[in-house]
Amino acid sequence: MNFFCLALLLLSCLSQVVAFTISSTSTIKGRSTQELQTFLATPTNWPSIVASSFGVEEADATVGKKKVKINAVDRPLKKGERVKEIFGLPPLLPLTVTWTCQQNVVIKPNKKQAAGGCLEFFSADGLGGIAENCRMKFDISAVGDDTKVDMIVEIDPVNPIANLAPLVLKVDNDLALKVLLPLALKNA
Repeated sequence: MNFFCLALLLLSCLSQVVAFTISSTSTIKGRSTQELQTFLATPTNWPSIVASSFGVEEADATVGKKKVKINAVDRPLKKGERVKEIFGLPPLLPLTVTWTCQQNVVIKPNKKQAAGGCLEFFSADGLGGIAENCRMKFDISAVGDDTKVDMIVEIDPVNPIANLAPLVLKVDNDLALKVLLPLALKNA
């Protein structure tokens, strides 16, 4: 009887499909805002800082009927450029999301504000059949000689299985910002 109640409770939790937002923050010692933003904007760096990311490749040359410019994935993306990220458990469970850079803005320091920047990627299609309207946003700011990065991830699940994602993404993103990003920057 207890197993049946637990199963019903689990199914009711999974049947609810609700948009979610996850945030992670880290301070990177001894790196400038520009240096950090350039590193994060360069897709070939992503697999070295995100445990679930296995690679990146150039996105398709067409979106619907519209031809788009193919961009290199080994340099910082500019607004409008796209990249396909491969993650999951390839080859058993190869998952992909095609990200479009919506903004890559560098804030130059002046008397009223410190150096900083904003980097934002969006995927309307998200992960086919599981999530859509996926967004990654990095707010980067100077803190003395160090740099603070705030990462916000927003996802609209379209399948109850996506309700398992917040916990996994929170752990993955915290590991990325607090452990793997400083290590990758040290080795770069």
